[in-house]
Amino acid sequence: MKILFITADLKELGGIQKYDADFLKSLGEEEVLHVQLKAKNLILKAFFVLSLFMKFLSFRPDIVVCGHVNFSPLGYLFKKFFKKNYAVLTYGIEVWDLKKRQIKYLKSAKIISTISTYTKNRILAVIPELKPKIFMLPNAIDGDKFKPGPKTALLAEKLGVKNDKVILTISRLAKSEKYKGYDKVIRALPAIVKEIKNAKYILVGNGDDGPRIEQLIKDLKMGNYVVRPGYIPEEELVDYYNLCDVFAMPSKGEGFGFVFLEALACGKPVIAGNQDGSVDAVLNGELGILVNPDNIDEISEVIIKILKREAPSNLLDSEYLRRKILEIYEVDKFKEKVKKLINGI
Repeated sequence: MKILFITADLKELGGIQKYDADFLKSLGEEEVLHVQLKAKNLILKAFFVLSLFMKFLSFRPDIVVCGHVNFSPLGYLFKKFFKKNYAVLTYGIEVWDLKKRQIKYLKSAKIISTISTYTKNRILAVIPELKPKIFMLPNAIDGDKFKPGPKTALLAEKLGVKNDKVILTISRLAKSEKYKGYDKVIRALPAIVKEIKNAKYILVGNGDDGPRIEQLIKDLKMGNYVVRPGYIPEEELVDYYNLCDVFAMPSKGEGFGFVFLEALACGKPVIAGNQDGSVDAVLNGELGILVNPDNIDEISEVIIKILKREAPSNLLDSEYLRRKILEIYEVDKFKEKVKKLINGI
């Protein structure tokens, strides 16, 4: 089968890009033309569309897969003029407040894949007739890459957390993604360090929300307790997960939360928000503690319990957490679902 797969630039950081990259890898032996939109201005985007149609005519795909709802108009045009079915991959916040035109394009698609029950319900609340077209395709985790290991002494020394209890968040620090809750963890720190003197918070990531976060740290006088290493390469992520004692991201706008899978595959306790797709990632609380992301007291209390090893024993059991997350979200299961989705188009 010949597949035209349209995505944004997969070299950019983000959950959607990671999801689309995993989808692309899972297409296996299918003949795929992968086209990435890297243009930033209107003229270059117009050129991209023209170029895409020329490639379509040359490649003559059997089906089209749109890696973002913003590419669904292209799928719609290919269906209208060339009678080709298309699928739209959805992730999270980008489809929670659908525009009128987007609704039209989603209705015309053969399949709408989504990664969480939360996102699925948000879509169906606006377009209930899409229910037969929804295909659940949650993220995948590579257990060979993300696995438990010892704390790296060199990294601990570099970050100044050698003898500390480490709280970790890995996230883009973007103004548009304040919902991820890293600021709520900082607000919870005064209560945490009052109870656990050697607690430190490692906040990994860069972005335009950095100045606000620096000011918040300064206002709360938490400069001695927050470590900000900035952006780190993907190959270093495992060392950071294995350095922490708890992974915390009390978000309220997450489509799924791939970072939860990474942390759990490394056997780490996790704290997630109870108002978004994070609920799916931690299996409705079976593999992590769900908190109200707006309740600072609750966030601090739960982090303290985990650091004191007073949380439910199964949520502190490294082997259990890893085994359960891989049972549900391992790469091979993702590949099987992708194959089923493609056959359904």
